[in-house]
Amino acid sequence: MDIVSIACITGFAGDAALQTGIKYGRGGPTGWGLKEYFKQHGAVESTFIAGGMMALFFLVYVYVLKLPLTYTNLAVYGVVLDFIFRKTMLFPSLVGYYKYLDYFGSAFWGAVPAMIPLLVLKYTTPEMA
Repeated sequence: MDIVSIACITGFAGDAALQTGIKYGRGGPTGWGLKEYFKQHGAVESTFIAGGMMALFFLVYVYVLKLPLTYTNLAVYGVVLDFIFRKTMLFPSLVGYYKYLDYFGSAFWGAVPAMIPLLVLKYTTPEMA
């Protein structure tokens, strides 16, 4: 499986796990500022948004930027994307998320999902291990 497909599945699964956590009381009364986002987009649409965004981010990373697949590069890429989204508020439905998390918190959660597809790729592709 290629990294773009893994990224799509990661986004889809990560969003579903996040929704499940919020449903069972994680993230406090606002669900890390995402309850309104999930209310606006719905459970199914949100998972497809997350999967599509992750796939798009990796398409740009691999085929446009042509950067080496390293954990450090992906972490920086995730932080930069998070900063751009925070500053431009490209998705107004995420305003609650950015209000809930400070810069470090949202940067951390920008970096971690960006690195997960490489981790999965390395553990599922023998020649990359």
